[in-house]
Amino acid sequence: IEFFAQNLAKHFPYDKERPPVPHWIPYGESHHESLQHENAKNYPMLMVSNHPKWGVHSQHDDMIWIREIPTCKVRGPDGYLYHPVWINPKDAATRGISNGDVVKIFNNRGTVLCGAYVTERIVPGSVSVDHGAKYDPIVPGEFDRGGAINTIAPRKLTSKNATGMATSGYLIQVERVDLGELMKKYPEAFKREFHKSAGPSLRSFTNVS
Repeated sequence: IEFFAQNLAKHFPYDKERPPVPHWIPYGESHHESLQHENAKNYPMLMVSNHPKWGVHSQHDDMIWIREIPTCKVRGPDGYLYHPVWINPKDAATRGISNGDVVKIFNNRGTVLCGAYVTERIVPGSVSVDHGAKYDPIVPGEFDRGGAINTIAPRKLTSKNATGMATSGYLIQVERVDLGELMKKYPEAFKREFHKSAGPSLRSFTNVS
């Protein structure tokens, strides 16, 4: 069976990213989020981002009675509960990452900090971070501590004639961070108030411009 969209052929005959007959298109004019693209040389892993298991978008992200679940949050050496990133042991080993380490996930759109959850339950070459974490910016618009992975997701539509969003399956790189060096570089951000179990407080957001 082959599906042919007559109205796409009629109204958008030159849209190469959404042709009348659907087929696999690794990248195009709007998106370059493919391991086959040149950008994969700098960002060689794919980000998988699902609806969170322990919340609804950002709701319930501060429920302290679920924070001790290993897949809910990862407590860093600074006492902060970082949003977990699932990473395969093979990918972790090549990057010197151990379970519980604080890591940075980044691409050309920005950087997000997460806590490493090393597990065989994610395939090599991909990592997984549930979206919906609280936004806790170190540098607003560029660098987030809270694990708000949508801040580095593609900002373009799925094609110039479609209103879809690509919130999963995009290119990133993962590296272990020296938390001490980050605290020296961004002292104000790391001194911001947070609850040891519930995470960033309301007052910590009112002072962020």
